[in-house]
Amino acid sequence: PMAKGYKIDKKDNIMFPTDKNLKYPVVVKPNCGGSSIGVYFANNEEEYKSALEKAFAYEDTLIVEERIIGREFSVGVIAYKPYPVIEIITGEGEAYDYANKYNGTTLEVCPANVEESIGVKMQEAAVKAAKALGLNTYCRVDVLLDKEGNCYCLEANTLPGMTPTSLLPQEAKAMGIDYPELCELLIEVSINKNPATK
Repeated sequence: PMAKGYKIDKKDNIMFPTDKNLKYPVVVKPNCGGSSIGVYFANNEEEYKSALEKAFAYEDTLIVEERIIGREFSVGVIAYKPYPVIEIITGEGEAYDYANKYNGTTLEVCPANVEESIGVKMQEAAVKAAKALGLNTYCRVDVLLDKEGNCYCLEANTLPGMTPTSLLPQEAKAMGIDYPELCELLIEVSINKNPATK
């Protein structure tokens, strides 16, 4: 499950959300990258043009998606096995942007305080995303949950943060796996994936 969206290249003629039957607000973000750098929100055509101009400074290919308003979560996946869901809580009305990721003001709750069925739905979506992208070692999939209980995959982080306080290590810790054990596990999974390295 994903938000409706489209890809736009710098060389293309400008394409507006209404041309693709999308409603404002929308999110404009680089196709690659990380740490929410180059991500902009647009509530109307003027803001959309500005968002394109700023985001194209980072990359020549962008993704435009309808903005889903809701709670933000993340699910680590190692060897297609989902880890506990973690909720990312920012200040009222604030996005989980670069500043909020690294300034220490964001609250991260693991395991997340959600109904078990919703947590399972998020984990299943994360595993499907990992399989669709062939991410068979490890990744972290970001998910939004709207007020109706629908979950939407935002993106897959192919090299998620691996400091002891990063999200994936926090999820592993909730399973009783400490940081050194997690590092060993990732090495083991990588070696088993590629027998030539044994």
